[in-house]
Amino acid sequence: MITPEAQLRASGHWSAAGGRRMALEFRLELADSGNFAERLGAGRVLRGGKGHVAGELSWRGSPLAPDLPSLDGRLDVDLAAGQLLNAEPGAARLLGLLSLQTLPRRLVLDFRDLFQEGFAFDSVSGRLDVERGFAQTNNLRLRGASAAVLLEGRFDVQRETQDLRVLVVPEINAGTASLAYAAINPAIGLGTLLAQLVLRGPLALAGTREFHVTGPWGDPKIERVERVERVERPDRSPR
Repeated sequence: MITPEAQLRASGHWSAAGGRRMALEFRLELADSGNFAERLGAGRVLRGGKGHVAGELSWRGSPLAPDLPSLDGRLDVDLAAGQLLNAEPGAARLLGLLSLQTLPRRLVLDFRDLFQEGFAFDSVSGRLDVERGFAQTNNLRLRGASAAVLLEGRFDVQRETQDLRVLVVPEINAGTASLAYAAINPAIGLGTLLAQLVLRGPLALAGTREFHVTGPWGDPKIERVERVERVERPDRSPR
């Protein structure tokens, strides 16, 4: 399937064995992610963005009617040179959440200059593993000129809710955000990454902010997580 903004190639099979199950492999090449999202009815939530979304998905039942409770598989995302616009989360669903314009509106933060017009990114990448209608990630990451945004957690695709840990690492000194972006991978969670930032010195950790995002995609609840520092002086004396 080809449009001016994207090209989709897919193959799969529908098997009657095991209660009829559809298995699909696909790769979506995106020349303009923003225009493609608008074509799909998501509105103007994204500007630009080139790259691909690829993966494997399977579900019970008809090929034309994906069954979310039985959805399994994985998705790999790799986009570059775009901007998540300040659309309301209710209209843009998950893209609206990832644009992060809700953070400075609901909390007192120092990131208004980063997100006021939406988050301009150099790259977005990561992997989502899907099992029985739940998508999990520990390495979804966005990198911009001024900050890196790292996410790990779980999405309930059927109920359209999430339970996410979000880390915003500003580029306070050269390489801080880039280090955070490069360090996070499927084998290293955000807890290990924070420990690495501590070892890089206080400046690397000083501007880092952590948030817990829960609730529906259309109205996420965003809470700032206060860090308790235990690195400088561990107390192991007997009581």
